[in-house]
Amino acid sequence: MSDVAAPPTSWLVVHEPGHPTLTVELHGELTIGRDVGRSDVDGHLALRSDPTVSRLHALITRRPTGWCVQATASTNGLYVNGTRLAPGTLQLLVTGDELRCGERTIIVFHTLGETADDRSRTQTARQSPELTPGERRVLLCLCSPVLDGDTFTPPATVAAIASELCVTESAVKQQLGRLYLKFDVAEGADRRVRLANEALTCGAVRLSDLQALRETP
Repeated sequence: MSDVAAPPTSWLVVHEPGHPTLTVELHGELTIGRDVGRSDVDGHLALRSDPTVSRLHALITRRPTGWCVQATASTNGLYVNGTRLAPGTLQLLVTGDELRCGERTIIVFHTLGETADDRSRTQTARQSPELTPGERRVLLCLCSPVLDGDTFTPPATVAAIASELCVTESAVKQQLGRLYLKFDVAEGADRRVRLANEALTCGAVRLSDLQALRETP
């Protein structure tokens, strides 16, 4: 019987400024965060040279469908292939996916048996729900600040949506309540952020829709 350990089937390649490229094998749950001067522990990847990384920045977990990354409520956010994930969002990973933690640290996910072009396992499980015209207008206004910058911008406030649509804030809150139910967005912090992220992720709102909204007199 051979004593040679089987090679890992999934791993991370960490590109951290000022440090050699690091390969981290994935065997179980892994947390990622800033080095806070404590001893290294199994199951945690400490990033040592980027002060913009939070103490707990991201979580890598193994699910039945594959390896996933989950964003925490970090100060500077977690980006997957250039898109910021809302806190609590879980995204399935395929080989070649780039995770950016803070401003300078890039982590690339790799797994055997896949190519970067194979997205069959990452198709959105949720289809865009059917929306009334009123719900769609509120959703578009909610997501419209995405056009204001290259990085994630917080969604519009209830007051801003009400002003844009010339309706009461109470009417907007009622529409948002129905949208939370349709998109299965649970109560809790950053609920509007999570709704906007879900709408953009499943294709209920596209950038072309937001651009058309901006261009409408």
